[in-house]
Amino acid sequence: MLTATLSRASLHAQALPEVVVLGHAGKHTGVLRQLHLTPAQVARINTLIDENKALHKQRLTRRPDETEHARRQAEEADFETKIQAVLSPEQRDKYQELRGLKPSRPLPEMRVPGQ
Repeated sequence: MLTATLSRASLHAQALPEVVVLGHAGKHTGVLRQLHLTPAQVARINTLIDENKALHKQRLTRRPDETEHARRQAEEADFETKIQAVLSPEQRDKYQELRGLKPSRPLPEMRVPGQ
């Protein structure tokens, strides 16, 4: 079973273009692959992801206190802001739409019957 999993993973890695090295991006991977990033954007985003991973590792070394949840939320918001800063306006709109941060189309106006 482990062999099958490893061979599937290596096949998947071989099928990807060289430029897309976002395999370690976690929840962002699928979304970022759909944005047609330039090699420079991929490099910058990979750096941001590596920095974010380092923050996560630091969290494991310290004992959580009452401010930990707020600190994690602030770090995630900062990470999202940095990722979006790398993107073009069109890519940013698509990223927000794909991540569920913005509706894909305007919501219809609600009307109350009889008014």
